[in-house]
Amino acid sequence: MISNLLKAGNRRWLAIFPLVGFAILVVLIKAKSGPGLKSALEIAPLVKVEKAQIRSMQVVISGYGRAESKETWQAVSEVSGRVVFRHKDLERGAMLPKGTVALRIDPVDYQLKLAQAKSDLNSAKADADRIALNKNKMTLSLGLEKSRLKIQKKELKRKQGLVKKGSVSRSTVDQEQSNVYAQEQKVLDLETSLKLIPNDIEVAQAKIQVNESRLKEAQRKLAKTEIVIPFDARITEVGGELEQVVNQQTVLIKANHIGAMQIPAQFSFSDMKQLVQQSLAGRQRDNSGRFPDIRRLNLQADIKLYSGDNVQQWAGVVTRVGDSIDPQGNTIALIVEMENDWRNFDPINNPPVMNDMFVEVNVKAKANQVLSVPSAAVHGESVYIVQDNVLKVKPVVVLFESGGFAAIDQTLANTIVANDAVIVTDLLPAIDGMTIRAVFNQGTSHESKEEQAQ
Repeated sequence: MISNLLKAGNRRWLAIFPLVGFAILVVLIKAKSGPGLKSALEIAPLVKVEKAQIRSMQVVISGYGRAESKETWQAVSEVSGRVVFRHKDLERGAMLPKGTVALRIDPVDYQLKLAQAKSDLNSAKADADRIALNKNKMTLSLGLEKSRLKIQKKELKRKQGLVKKGSVSRSTVDQEQSNVYAQEQKVLDLETSLKLIPNDIEVAQAKIQVNESRLKEAQRKLAKTEIVIPFDARITEVGGELEQVVNQQTVLIKANHIGAMQIPAQFSFSDMKQLVQQSLAGRQRDNSGRFPDIRRLNLQADIKLYSGDNVQQWAGVVTRVGDSIDPQGNTIALIVEMENDWRNFDPINNPPVMNDMFVEVNVKAKANQVLSVPSAAVHGESVYIVQDNVLKVKPVVVLFESGGFAAIDQTLANTIVANDAVIVTDLLPAIDGMTIRAVFNQGTSHESKEEQAQ
């Protein structure tokens, strides 16, 4: 019976144990605290920011063009004859210094013409001198004849008085009267001749001038028998050979100036407009009435030649603007000039700019103080900034970009200002007013006031 009672008690405990375990489990669950809820800031996206700053920036625009010599020369024969001299280095590609006699045409015929012109000029001058001498002689003769006429008139008057007294005959008086008339005729002839002298002098002077012109023409033609290089030049074409007979208007030599080069590089019209706007920023309007001249902006240029992995670079300056816009590409040319440094010529490290080189030209405006942000912070026409851990979308107008930064127009309403924390991380989605966490790009944490207080 007792064993039966024990068996019945065990069965009751077996029924109670599950109930006790369940009660303990409930108590443990009730006693354990639940997981805490995270704040909105803790789950907000983390972004990198940089401050908008006032920087010194300059517009740099890029264009391309082919180099060409600024000065070219074409020697055209102005006289005809046989080529009697040719410089030993006169070949295509050779460089000749200024003043070098490259070719000489037989000068004998022109020397004879020069001698004839000198002779004719001397003859004309001799005629002029003879006329001047005759003028002096006739002037003296006129004075003498007038004195003689005066004496004869006195003698006539004396004899006319004597004829009244009967001391001389009437025929004697008539003879004296005839002598007076003859003398008056001589005086009249001399006076007439003297009046014609100025005309003779003018004719003689005209002959002198004509012969002087002929002399100069003969000298000029004789000088043209020598073809002289007008500047330090590289020969590009030779058309005159030794012992060859050349005619007038024959092209004998073509050459380029070896120093001055120019590159008419093409730039987009919008880039050009931006460059000029920034270059004129802060300048007073020129009211002097002068023609516009881009040289007053002092625009510097870097000229680059890419050859595989090598880059050659030269410095230049903008001197002119093209006269038209390319209708196909909507571009405009800027003419950039530079000087080849032949005195320090180094074919490896300092090669010259050659004709037809296709080069890149980077033109730089003057530097200005502008509000700038990293280019990565600009999203179309807006920039995202962080204010108290809240994203704000601000409108912007980009003036230009340079060196990884974008210059911002500060005159736009409600745009960013200096020291604004602009987001440089790509953020999707970017919603105005959303909560975000920010860290400065240099590694400095940008915490909210609430976080700092904690």
